[in-house]
Amino acid sequence: MPQIVDARGNEYLGSLDQIGGGTVTDARTSSGTLGSVNAELIMDINGHAAAAFDVRTAAASLTLVFEATMDGTNYYGLPGFNALTETMLAAIIITTTHGALYILECSGYRRIRCRVSAYTSGNCVVTGRASRADFSIYARAMPSTLHVTATATANASATATLPAAGAGLFHYITNIHLCRNATAALAGTATLIHTTTNLPGSPAWSVGNAMIAGGTQIDLDYSPTTPLKSSVANTATTVVMPAAGAAVLNRVNVSYYIGA
Repeated sequence: MPQIVDARGNEYLGSLDQIGGGTVTDARTSSGTLGSVNAELIMDINGHAAAAFDVRTAAASLTLVFEATMDGTNYYGLPGFNALTETMLAAIIITTTHGALYILECSGYRRIRCRVSAYTSGNCVVTGRASRADFSIYARAMPSTLHVTATATANASATATLPAAGAGLFHYITNIHLCRNATAALAGTATLIHTTTNLPGSPAWSVGNAMIAGGTQIDLDYSPTTPLKSSVANTATTVVMPAAGAAVLNRVNVSYYIGA
C-alpha cells in the first residue's frame, strides 16, 4: 500500500486530533524485555521533546538508568520523573515487583535509552514512547515530597542532614523551620548562629539565646519564593543549630524535593 515518507525515507508520523472512541492501528514494537546487565531499550528522538518509559516486572533484582546521547556514541545520565510519586530519580533500584511510569525531558538529543546498569536476577518489560509536546504544559509548583527532622538533648547542637540525592540530582528546599523550647529559664546574653552547608552563599541566621521557662522560640521559618537549590549535585546538605544553653532543646525541620 502507498506510504508517506519524509525526505530521509522515514515514515510520516503526523496524525489528526484523536477523538473519543477512536483507535489507531500501530504495528510498531514499543517494548523490550531487559534481563541482563547492559540490556537496553533505545529510542531515536527525531525532534521530540518528552519521552516516557513504562517499567513493569513481577519479580526482578536489577537497577535501571536513563541515558541520552548527542552523537550516538557517548551517553550521559538523565533523571527520570516518576509520574505517580512526583519524584526525580537518577536510578531505579528494583528488588521485587515494580510498575511505574517515568518521564524525561529530551529536547535536542539524538537518542535516549533505558539501560540495566546492575543485574542480579529476573527481567522487566520496558515500553518507550516520545512526543513532540512539552512535558510541562502549564506552570505549577513542584510538591515537597521529602522531609528531614532533627532534635537533640538539652544544650546540644542539632543537625538535619539531607542525604545525597543521586548522580546529577540536587536538593530543592521549600522550607526550613528552626525552633527552641526551654524547660527552665535561660538569662542568656549570647548570640546563636544557625549554619548550613551545600547551599548557595552558605546561609546563616543569628539570634539571641535568652529563653523563658516553658517557652518556645521560633528562630526561622524560611519559605523562599522559589525553591533554594543545593550547590553541588549528589552531595549531602545540612542545616545546623548550635547548642543553645542549659535546659534548651533544638528542633530542625526541612522540607524539600529532588530534581536535576
